[in-house]
Amino acid sequence: MDAIRVAKVEGVLCTKAGITTSGTIHLTAHHLIFHHDDPEREETWVPYPLISLVTRLPLTLQGQCPLTIRTRTFEALNLMFATERDAIDVFDSVKELTVATSVTQLYAFYYVPNPPFDVQNGWSLYSPREEFGRMGVGSRTKAWRFTDINKDYSFSPTYPARLVVPTRISDTTLQYAVKYRSKGRLPALTYLHWANYGSITRSSQPMVGLTSNRSIQDEKLIEAVFQTHWSPESRASNAPVYGATTTNLIIDARPTTNAVANTAKGAGTENMDHYKEAKKAYLGIDNIHVMRDSLARVVDTLREADLLAATNSGMSDEQADEGTATPVLDRQALRRSGWLKHISAIMEGSLLIVRNVHVNSSHVLIHCSDGWDRTAQLSALSQLCLDPFYRTIRGFMILVEKDWVSFGHRFLDRCGHLSSDKFFLAPTENPGGGGGAEAAQAFLASVQNRFASQSHIKETSPVFHQWLECVWQVQRQFPERFEFNERFLLQLHYHLYSCQFGSFLFNTERERRVGEGGPPPCDRTVSVWDFFNSPPELELNRNPDYDPSMDDPANRSSKADMGVLMFNPKDVRFWYQLYGRTDEEMNGRFVARQAAENPEFAGPIGASADDLVNIPASHRKRSLGALMKGALRRRLNHRRSGHL
Repeated sequence: MDAIRVAKVEGVLCTKAGITTSGTIHLTAHHLIFHHDDPEREETWVPYPLISLVTRLPLTLQGQCPLTIRTRTFEALNLMFATERDAIDVFDSVKELTVATSVTQLYAFYYVPNPPFDVQNGWSLYSPREEFGRMGVGSRTKAWRFTDINKDYSFSPTYPARLVVPTRISDTTLQYAVKYRSKGRLPALTYLHWANYGSITRSSQPMVGLTSNRSIQDEKLIEAVFQTHWSPESRASNAPVYGATTTNLIIDARPTTNAVANTAKGAGTENMDHYKEAKKAYLGIDNIHVMRDSLARVVDTLREADLLAATNSGMSDEQADEGTATPVLDRQALRRSGWLKHISAIMEGSLLIVRNVHVNSSHVLIHCSDGWDRTAQLSALSQLCLDPFYRTIRGFMILVEKDWVSFGHRFLDRCGHLSSDKFFLAPTENPGGGGGAEAAQAFLASVQNRFASQSHIKETSPVFHQWLECVWQVQRQFPERFEFNERFLLQLHYHLYSCQFGSFLFNTERERRVGEGGPPPCDRTVSVWDFFNSPPELELNRNPDYDPSMDDPANRSSKADMGVLMFNPKDVRFWYQLYGRTDEEMNGRFVARQAAENPEFAGPIGASADDLVNIPASHRKRSLGALMKGALRRRLNHRRSGHL
């Protein structure tokens, strides 16, 4: 293959997780492989799409050439080559193999499992008719119906082919209503609660604009959604069965200012004067750019800790002993990243939805801007807590297929599967041969150039990864309520980026199901669920503590909760296993007192009185002054105790 300048390099030193071994680098069409000289050690395989950053540094004083490879699964390989030519050849080869120009170049389009998987129905695992039928559409209630209005994806290109809408609403009404929602993503059912007729529908933002546009058809559609409690056994709206609810919610996941600001772009948020059967709640969850930057700060903190550890490894024993009081990982920097605050905000919004559907027997319509990021997070996490079926292995797969894959989460864009040459950093050639100082300065310039041009990654964001972290938080609080274990979630995160399977490569159902001049991708690639449903994986991913009897609605034990999980959204911590760290390193002693001492762990502001912006200026100064004095006092105490 032309892209591979060197297929094999021997005598390479590899440092991973603080352990250095010698071995051989092999470059294939789709993987970088490190084969250890020690036969007891297992080979390290790195699929090229898993690579997030490759850095080639100038020659060391010992004449070796270092190359660092960082992955999207938060691992780091530090490779030391004997010659600069080998390092350059590996660097250039990996760069050309990683930066794909088309999705069909990715591993999934070449991968053939050998031997074949025992089960090969992953692409048909989720059937809308079966899944919504399980919820009771068409049987337990006649208030909802299937429509094939989008069967050829021309009605709403980013939506699934089969939609569920209120029976009272005709397809003609839908044809008008679809024009009022961004990207044509009009309100459609995603969940019907088993305990009552409460529902979760999802959509994108309305196209209100500066002229305060409204759509009678959109208003009628949402009114019909919020009245599906009425006579659920008939197709007409007569007298209510047990009264219309008054807590129907329109959830706008965005901060209020963001939602209002979108009116300048012709969009915005609902004018509640026209949606009288509901109230609106803004959740204040930040956008994809804030989430990307927040995770980047976590990754930077981890990387700095690795660099510090590498520096300390070169110290004498006496120097190392003197530095033992200082932790390698900066937990303060981790908390300042805001990552746990964002996790808590998503969980708090999901808990609001769970309570409204289950306790209040009401309806919830969720949207953010386009309805494929924050909307998917809130919708899927809420359903995971409302319905025990989604906490089984098969049910979880169906939930991901329904609310993420089918409803059009932009996996290709958000995961950055095609990568970019901006993630490959090398020292600029220095023809003058000015020495190490000039080489280091040139390398710094190349790094600054990378961060000066970020347009290539403006659509990437760890949205699905973030949702997996939320699932782990709930799983940690309710360890007996999930059929799958933590390994299952870790494997799913790995294959989100490995590009070995076709499930997470595209932005829409249409792109997976419709072939452009040939067989569709679903016929050309293997589904990730075929891998997860193989007997070896099923065995490894089962939770031995799973107790399905706890989900029985008839259970009257002290722990009984009708199978609905009401988690604590403030009880969040870093998923240290995902980042390859220990609980003590990432969470440490702060976990026990996080809610009391660390405002970074707090969830969204619940009342205006809690917002510093709404505190009078004189009081605000005193509040900020008290905070600063407390911080200084803690810092002095740390100094006295030898921690700083």
